[in-house]
Amino acid sequence: MWLPFLSGYIIGKESTMTNEIILSLLREGDHERAFKALYKHFPKVRKHIVANSGSRAEAHDIFQEALVILFNKVNSDELKAGVDPFGFVHTTCKFLWSNRLKKKKVRQKNDSTDVGDLHYQDEVEEAIQKEQKFKIIEDALETLGAKCKKILELFYFKSLSMESIAKKIGFATVKSAKVQKYKCMERARKYALEQLSNQKNPQP
Repeated sequence: MWLPFLSGYIIGKESTMTNEIILSLLREGDHERAFKALYKHFPKVRKHIVANSGSRAEAHDIFQEALVILFNKVNSDELKAGVDPFGFVHTTCKFLWSNRLKKKKVRQKNDSTDVGDLHYQDEVEEAIQKEQKFKIIEDALETLGAKCKKILELFYFKSLSMESIAKKIGFATVKSAKVQKYKCMERARKYALEQLSNQKNPQP
């Protein structure tokens, strides 16, 4: 989820918003104003990432990924009451960057964990894991080819019957459409399991 309006943003009165106002804006769909207020923490995140083998561009990517995680958590009612969105985003950025460095096998210069980080650690790690699983599912769909992707999208996301899908895509019979759907699902499942296994057991 690219957030172009954040690029080059200069902090103004938006940054004085209270935690509850920011969370309310996210729930109401006014994420642009909420994200602009949260962006006042970007310089701290950028400083941490640049000091730990990162670039300004990577800092932008990590910060935006953290904003997406916060947005999804708020709108799925998974965020605990009274949470500090600034602290949540800051902690999420640190964990996201730490995970990326582990993949790069680069040691952090400053890997200390403060009390604020510990407060959100379980919640942030859970959110990151969920986002990673969604990304694997998206990638799995992309590997299937146009026909498989279309079948699964029509069935799971648009809730069309197999009869409708067979007609829409041009299968001779409903049975042949079902067989193709099963094959597509098996390929997607195999890919997703392989990716999850690779995450748990990374190659040396």
